[in-house]
Amino acid sequence: MMKNKAIMICAVSALLLTGCTKSNILSSGGPAEPVFETQQGIVLDWTQIGNDMDEEFVDNDQYPMAISVNYSVDQEKKSMDLTLMVRHGTTPEEAVEFANAAVRYLNDEAATQDFSYERSSETSYGGFFKEYDLNLLVIPDNTMTQQKYWLVDMKIPKGSDKVIEAKKDAVVMETTAADEGEEAEAEETTEAPSK
Repeated sequence: MMKNKAIMICAVSALLLTGCTKSNILSSGGPAEPVFETQQGIVLDWTQIGNDMDEEFVDNDQYPMAISVNYSVDQEKKSMDLTLMVRHGTTPEEAVEFANAAVRYLNDEAATQDFSYERSSETSYGGFFKEYDLNLLVIPDNTMTQQKYWLVDMKIPKGSDKVIEAKKDAVVMETTAADEGEEAEAEETTEAPSK
């Protein structure tokens, strides 16, 4: 009998402790839902954007000329410097293709983090570049001080969607032995082993 009373007291105590408390996990009482509305004061994660751009363009079969993507953003002046480094021997056409893809990709990464920016399209660089001026360079590696080798050198005012063009007087550098060695090494790693 005493044993049954002890069990009954424990059971009632457990019911009182668990049954009389209100759950505060979700204050709305409904399921949690993601927020898709425009939020004020979102700060873009430029480290993440830079990592994603490197992953998209560097060591990529679609952009074999790409060496690095470099940028700096001036929040106060609402401007961005974007410098794309390419291998020696890159043609002006390849430079323009790379630049078009990189500018749109950068905008779309910003739009992924901040829904207030519209995504890019074939005719628009997107919402980020409606608010920021773009200083765009596509240059062969180690030619920062040799402007005659720069393939693209443009200023695109915010919202203009000015077409990216190669410099008219750009001198295409010869492919160096180091570049050819890197290309051969890349081809060896992508080829299937012969049996």
